Amino acid sequence: MERSLIKILLLEDVLVDVELACDVLVRAGLALEVRHVSDEPGYRAALAEFEPDIILADYTLPQFDGFSALLIRREMAPETPFVFLTGSLGEERAVETLRTGATDYVLKQSLPRLPAVVLRALAEHDALRDQVRTQRELEHERQLLRAVLGTTGALIVVLDQAGRITRLNPAAESAIGLSQDKAAGRDCWSLFAAAEEMDGLRSQFARLGEAGDDPVPWRTTLGGRRRVLWSAGRLPRLGSASEYAVLAGIDVTEQEVAEQQAHFLRHYDHVTGLPNRELLRHRLAQATAEDAAVVADERHALVLIGVERLPEVRDSLGVATGNQLLREVSRRLLGWQQAGDWLSRVGDASFALVLEGADERELPSQLQRLLDQLRQPYRLDEREFFLPAYLGVALHEPGMDPDFSLQAAEAALHRAVLDQSSGAQFYQPILSDEAHQRLLLEAELHEALQDEGQLELHYQPQASLANGRIVAIEALVRWRHPRLGLIPPLQFIPMAEACGLIIALGERVLLAACRQAAAWQRAGLPHITVAVNLAAAQWAQPDLIDSVRRALDLSGLDPQWLELELTESTSMHAPAATIAVMEQLRAMGVHLSIDDFGTGYCNLSYLKRFPVDKLKIDRSFVSDITTDPDDLAISRTVVAIAHQLGLEVVAEGVETEGQLALLADAGCDLIQGFFFSRPLVPEACASLLADRTTLASWRRNKVPNTLLLLDDEPNVLAALKRVLRNGDYRILATTSPTEAFELLATHEVGVIVADQRMAELSGTEFLNRVKDMYPATIRMILSGYTDLQTVTEAINRGAIYKFLTKPWDDGELTATVAEAFVRYAAERERHG
Repeated sequence: MERSLIKILLLEDVLVDVELACDVLVRAGLALEVRHVSDEPGYRAALAEFEPDIILADYTLPQFDGFSALLIRREMAPETPFVFLTGSLGEERAVETLRTGATDYVLKQSLPRLPAVVLRALAEHDALRDQVRTQRELEHERQLLRAVLGTTGALIVVLDQAGRITRLNPAAESAIGLSQDKAAGRDCWSLFAAAEEMDGLRSQFARLGEAGDDPVPWRTTLGGRRRVLWSAGRLPRLGSASEYAVLAGIDVTEQEVAEQQAHFLRHYDHVTGLPNRELLRHRLAQATAEDAAVVADERHALVLIGVERLPEVRDSLGVATGNQLLREVSRRLLGWQQAGDWLSRVGDASFALVLEGADERELPSQLQRLLDQLRQPYRLDEREFFLPAYLGVALHEPGMDPDFSLQAAEAALHRAVLDQSSGAQFYQPILSDEAHQRLLLEAELHEALQDEGQLELHYQPQASLANGRIVAIEALVRWRHPRLGLIPPLQFIPMAEACGLIIALGERVLLAACRQAAAWQRAGLPHITVAVNLAAAQWAQPDLIDSVRRALDLSGLDPQWLELELTESTSMHAPAATIAVMEQLRAMGVHLSIDDFGTGYCNLSYLKRFPVDKLKIDRSFVSDITTDPDDLAISRTVVAIAHQLGLEVVAEGVETEGQLALLADAGCDLIQGFFFSRPLVPEACASLLADRTTLASWRRNKVPNTLLLLDDEPNVLAALKRVLRNGDYRILATTSPTEAFELLATHEVGVIVADQRMAELSGTEFLNRVKDMYPATIRMILSGYTDLQTVTEAINRGAIYKFLTKPWDDGELTATVAEAFVRYAAERERHG
């Protein structure tokens, strides 16, 4: 079931970690109601009063521990999913918590996994609840069927000692199509059973008196299709056994079908038809018992197979395509498995393969062949899909708990996904390579902070859209590791935050950036602002003002050339305290900006009180600004709000001309991104400043009467251009909707003619977006594919002006396009 609001109970004593977790979940689009507690009394009260949908708990707390919280949950809310969200757990402890009832665990350094883990835990909980509901409904149905057996609606047949019919009720008459008069005296089984069943039934009937007074159940096939359940017994009579027997029968065909379906739903996956996780556990337990009794030293290999990009395909191309691709994966696995192997689907994009009597010497080569098979391209609807696959392997021995084997294989699969070098990992009941490498890297980060040569700053310019000049540069830290090479900040910044090094690292970056800016000024380069992003922990430290003043004093940089960036979520953690710190920094002459604007919960009443100079539009909005009407609207709104408050706006992550053109049209002041310059080492940045490099002035191409043609068939596009080439308009043409969006961003298009059936995006979907982004355009569909409902809805919504069919009439098409440009002139004047 879909939830409009997810109630989360968060057991955590570090407020920064609470905020980070909530921020990651909100960024993923989840609507939350969060109850935060940090001790046992608060936790128990929240379980009783708040009734959360899911529990997220740190493992280590000052006066309480996550394992105890897990045991309390098992007592007070046993059905509520429980996920550990902790800095470190260790593989053995992780497996133990999962065996005790935890749903999953997420390390704090891997927070991006949290939304997927939360959604999966909730989905599994809902599926289990629905399954229990289905089982109860089926049990109720069986009770009703048993009650019906005692009513006159049942087939009632009275027999003599030889099994001949003496009486029938109307239901029995209807079942065989004979009246009682015509059925009387005939052998019962010749009318109510299939030919192959008759001999056995006569033999059973002859022994009926030996069964005592209790009714005896029989089952027969009626008419070759229907299944009838009979209750047979002798009529009681004083003194001796009766010479008559009574059969009460009921048609149980639907019941048996329902039971078969219920059994399938309980034990098989409805998409692939493969056994599910529950049936796999049952078979593992059964195999364990058989092995223990027969072959004590035989082991099975449990191979967990994770197939990536399946959820991505489903989200982008639809559930039907995703399920079709899932079935293709299962067919490939079924074709690979050997006799005696078992295959199951155990997760959204994961399968389990049990290899009976696995030979450990041959197993690595077997697994490599399996990986090679899975990594071959899949072809659906003339498209190729490449799905990375990874294997986690655990050896299942006699006497081993099936759940432990599954959890061990999952731990190995997790390492395989993170490692990605071999594609397959075997479970080892010791500290994992991943954890060991992380501890090593944390120790090396400590050393890097003492080493002048490892941590270095790169600088990315910010260019003005008014005159193209570089007006500021942002300092970005990089770690040049002596063994691993250049490590990106996304890998080591969260580690620095988790292990308490972020403040030392931030102070190091601040001082280095100030020194570099001062050195450039002394070398005669243009005086520009250097921007430094401060982490949340730095804004929270009591001596931040002293730290900034110390960096300025040691570097000799005038405060007016320093800009400090804080994220929107950080600014709203404690707004009053943040404003007080901002005002002190502003009094020193330091400039301030808010980074990642639009991704947090900034209260506009506080925003107008913040003494800041700039807002930075987050790159998540900029990246899709040419294709997503919402991102374009948000970006325009941010610019408008900022200008109303007297603030400059910087757009991050600008990579294309289209993004630049739309931001310029929206009134954005500065841009930063690969379109102008990548982050540069100090020497390259100095050359850029010395050369007075500028951003070329850019606005949308305002050529009047521009026509855009979109069709993914090049020959059709060429034919359209030939027909329309003599018109009084400029023609732009492309086979790609993505490129079409880029052309719309860089040119003032008046009329659009788009095909309907395109692989990347349908014509109606494309024009629906265009309507919201460029409402003055006149939009038409030209297609040989007719989906009247879709097209009609688009026309009613105003997304489509006209629908033209292929093949077209040249004269009619030319006249329609000319008419559209007349209409465009009127629309353009109306929309201003």
